[in-house]
Amino acid sequence: MSGAKFDGADLTEVVMSKAYAVGASFKGTNFTNAVIDRANFGKADLEGAIFKNTVLSGSTFDEANMKDVDFEDTLIGYIDLQKLCRNTSINEDTRLELGCR
Repeated sequence: MSGAKFDGADLTEVVMSKAYAVGASFKGTNFTNAVIDRANFGKADLEGAIFKNTVLSGSTFDEANMKDVDFEDTLIGYIDLQKLCRNTSINEDTRLELGCR
């Protein structure tokens, strides 16, 4: 998946395990009800992506563009959340939704 374009894709209920999506583009992609385990989204463009009711475990988003991402009802482990909250592209409303300090 590295460097690929999935802009606007409907990935509802997808199951991703150990995906290597570094530098990929997921602008506006719908991950609603997905299970994403140990995926690497480093430097990926996730602007406007929807992770509604998604399980995110062990996934990384280092230097990813997370502007306007929707994490409504997303299940994220505490350690994963701490790492995710370090991403500076996440806007203030999303930070509140996630519970970032």
